[in-house]
Amino acid sequence: MRFFFLFLPIFLFAQAHIFVLHRIDDFRYPYTNTPSKELEKYLKYLKEHDYKVVKLSTLVKLIKEKKPLNKIVVFTIDDSYKSFYKNGLPLFKKYQYPFTLFVYTKATTQHWGDFMNWKQVKECAKYGELGVHSWAHPHLPMLSNKEIIKDTKKAINAFKKYVGYVPKMYAYPYGEYNERVKKIINKFFPIITNQNVGAIDYTSQINDLDRIALTGKVNFLEKLKLKKLHLKNLTIKKNKNKIIEISGTLEENLPYVYIYITSLGWKKIKTQNKSFSYTPNFNLRKYRNRIIIRYNYKIISKLILKEEK
Repeated sequence: MRFFFLFLPIFLFAQAHIFVLHRIDDFRYPYTNTPSKELEKYLKYLKEHDYKVVKLSTLVKLIKEKKPLNKIVVFTIDDSYKSFYKNGLPLFKKYQYPFTLFVYTKATTQHWGDFMNWKQVKECAKYGELGVHSWAHPHLPMLSNKEIIKDTKKAINAFKKYVGYVPKMYAYPYGEYNERVKKIINKFFPIITNQNVGAIDYTSQINDLDRIALTGKVNFLEKLKLKKLHLKNLTIKKNKNKIIEISGTLEENLPYVYIYITSLGWKKIKTQNKSFSYTPNFNLRKYRNRIIIRYNYKIISKLILKEEK
């Protein structure tokens, strides 16, 4: 019986996690703020339990080379807020952990009050690495192709001017994207991160990497337990802004899955021959919507945007 495990797919065991932070100790904005006391608890736990914190580019290299991913953690920081420089950077320096900072280039270039300047950004790069977080932080799916390209090129030019190079990594503003946006951004950046909750393994696409948000006070240990739910296929049928059906086939023989839709909630769906089908016939109420499919700690999530009328 023990030899059975030798034949299981390696991705079932190798799991890494990417976390995203925004503001640190800026309590004016609770939805994007992480208290430094909480952040230090996370870093301390990782240190005491022998996790390895690496840069995003290092994780991508591990994925490509099929190197061990267990107990690998990446911290990404979006928007280059000054509060991270003041209250977050000292903690990462204290624990000697690297990070990946995605720069909101317009805010940085124009010296907006809540944001780092380029000198501070470059100082952060000494302890981690940099990525691009657009020029004007737009809702990319609302833009035309030309507008997306224009915004992206302005961000690239800002990096060339103030840093001297262009990173290979990009984070979607607001975590919002669709296949059209992804195709355009991928022409400029091979590594792209979203904000879909999930874990990382060898099946993860480096141009669509899931990240887990750490805002407020969260159960960090529970986040570290998350694993990727593997599907052979996932189909989300829509009719304009109505979710008609969600169906798929699992890699594993699980008895059921829970499916979540924003504003609708969770529904337990039984499986048959590893397959499931859910017909909510639900009209989307919000612009940003999450579809989450979960079994215990195994999870996969997708962002669905409400179409403009």
